Amino acid sequence: MNREKIKNLLDHHVPEPLGLEHRFSVLCPLIDVDGETHVLFEKRSLHLSSHTGEVSLPGGRIEEGETPREAAFRETIEELRIDPAHLNILGEGNYLVARNNRAVHVFIGTLEGIAVEDISPEPGEVAYVFTVPLSVFLNTEPEEHIIEFKKDRDDGFPYDLIPQTTVAPFRNIKDRIFFYKEAKEKEQIVWGMTAKIMRDVGKLLRKTITN
Repeated sequence: MNREKIKNLLDHHVPEPLGLEHRFSVLCPLIDVDGETHVLFEKRSLHLSSHTGEVSLPGGRIEEGETPREAAFRETIEELRIDPAHLNILGEGNYLVARNNRAVHVFIGTLEGIAVEDISPEPGEVAYVFTVPLSVFLNTEPEEHIIEFKKDRDDGFPYDLIPQTTVAPFRNIKDRIFFYKEAKEKEQIVWGMTAKIMRDVGKLLRKTITN
């Protein structure tokens, strides 16, 4: 085997998490409301087949030949139905790898020259939009709950092929679920994957205050 070819391959290889099935991009849109910076969220439409009625950030699947940044821009424009001139992407934050083998790239941007009340989102995807002050994510930690996914020993999985010291933690998988309860309405509580993303965005942007 030609070691130089291997090295050349690795020099141009961009590492990615193993086992990814789909990649998505979302945008954390910052918008001024009465002189204060807010984050704009979507309440997903009841007509959607998945994640119906959930609180989310604008975004969606990255299409073939599209970069994560391009996908975040396109999806935001399509879902919010705004002129591209109103959207300025500042950069990319950390990305999330979910339990279902999906990677979610997170971008942070600003909505400029447009007010929240002037945004009329795509009704097939978005029921309505609302905002939460950015300070909530900068200054508070979300409420955290641990959820455990338990496996039945009779589910057909070959546990006998795994060392017994590994079986117990392998069968019972735990996850941390976050909730930001500062929303005006119960249906606007930021939770789950969106809360996990916003927790990290808050941690990242906090550095602009402390530095």
